[in-house]
Amino acid sequence: MKLLLHIILFIVLNFYSVQAQLDFAPITKLLQDSISIIGQSGQHCGFMIVSKDSVLYKQYFGTWNDTTYQPIASGSKLPSMMLMMKLIDEGYIRQTDTVQKYLPSFNSKPIITIHQLMNHTSGLPGQSPFISTNALTLQQAVDSIGIKTPMTKFAPGTAFQYGGVSMQVAGRIAEIATGKRWDSLFNEKISQPLQLTNSDYIALGATENYRIAGGMGTTMPDFAKMLQLLLNKGVLNNQQYIDSIIVMIQTNNQTWNIPLESTPYENDELRSEFRYGYGVWIEKEENSKTTQYGSQGAFGFTPWIDECRGIACVLFVRRTLSAIQPTHTKLRELVEQIIPYNFSKPTIAQTGNQLRSNYTSKNQWYRNDTILNGEINQTITPSQNGKYKVLYTSNNGCSLFSDAFNYAITSTQIELKNDVTIKPVYNTSSQSLSVENSEGVSMVIQLVDMLGNIVFEKEASTSIIVDVSTLQENFLLVRIITTEGVLIEKILR
Repeated sequence: MKLLLHIILFIVLNFYSVQAQLDFAPITKLLQDSISIIGQSGQHCGFMIVSKDSVLYKQYFGTWNDTTYQPIASGSKLPSMMLMMKLIDEGYIRQTDTVQKYLPSFNSKPIITIHQLMNHTSGLPGQSPFISTNALTLQQAVDSIGIKTPMTKFAPGTAFQYGGVSMQVAGRIAEIATGKRWDSLFNEKISQPLQLTNSDYIALGATENYRIAGGMGTTMPDFAKMLQLLLNKGVLNNQQYIDSIIVMIQTNNQTWNIPLESTPYENDELRSEFRYGYGVWIEKEENSKTTQYGSQGAFGFTPWIDECRGIACVLFVRRTLSAIQPTHTKLRELVEQIIPYNFSKPTIAQTGNQLRSNYTSKNQWYRNDTILNGEINQTITPSQNGKYKVLYTSNNGCSLFSDAFNYAITSTQIELKNDVTIKPVYNTSSQSLSVENSEGVSMVIQLVDMLGNIVFEKEASTSIIVDVSTLQENFLLVRIITTEGVLIEKILR
């Protein structure tokens, strides 16, 4: 019992310690100041931030609380496609299965795959009255779509057209493949395992024509749990509930370079080029991996996952998307300012003439902000002076630069072949630089600043005095070049 109490105390103290290190006051202030614009009836909304295993921030405004149930419109697409991916994981269906395999009512239509239904490239229109008629069953609605709803001018797989029709068809295929109704499937595969308290597909009215792409109602904590399952790459209660590869497939770009013919973000400069996975918008990609994704709804409901910070967020609102979008944009900026990446920034240390990253792999070196192709090891031996950085990329594709490291190649004297010796001598008090060339060989004098730029260059064959008093640049090196080699001497200035 004592051991259990100590463990509980450790978890509680650790949780509050993490919260104490993060100042969420700016987020609270933004939402308080914006409540009249984004809040239902000008006063009700909520916002939540969770990590993989804890709540970092949760705040309600007005009278909403953990039991408040709201329709989330297109926010439904994420859990719906999560259920579809669970069925794929369990072998009930495959992405490459055709609609015609399950639905004879579609036999007169071009071949459509489940993959195309899930990523809005099926060639079916975005909307149809059959998906919003509560008096129908899902079977009746989808058969009516198959028989009575014409295809668009785009063949399956040739264009992205956002909407709800294709996912409605996918939902009916799930019913046929399992022999269970959609609501029962969701309850069995998602709701019960995650212990959701109040999430269903009748937020827009009692029906058996479950609106797969837009009919869910939920609470803020319920939806946060669904996001945590994705954030944990399918792990639930320390067990792999959905294969991590399946999660990766759902949350990575599934539209590739297909033209975006219809998207709700067409007039949104920040979001008009978003790509799509299965039920999620691909909001940010790094190194060919999705690092931010979400599933906004027409009622303003806005969930998103940030892989680089290891968090999931839910902006729980019920207003128009256009009304909440400016606040949402500011909110995202604040979250990214307050919560750091979930791995440390790389650092550089010098040992002799080598620079070393603190990461053993996944490094990319830069000099003066220019990539050094092929320099991807933990260490680098610079051949030039300048500002060196290393870019580290984590396993989930997130990248961070180190601070710049000013590196200078120095030496007091270099013996060149043919026994030619060049000895630089300088006197900064007189603001001049004297270079002695006892051998009389041709040489080029260069002064180099800390960025590696040449700020002075002159050719000579005998000793030379360089007036440096007029040079505004804070030069770091003097470089003497002959036909036999290069001598670089550090300037004390």
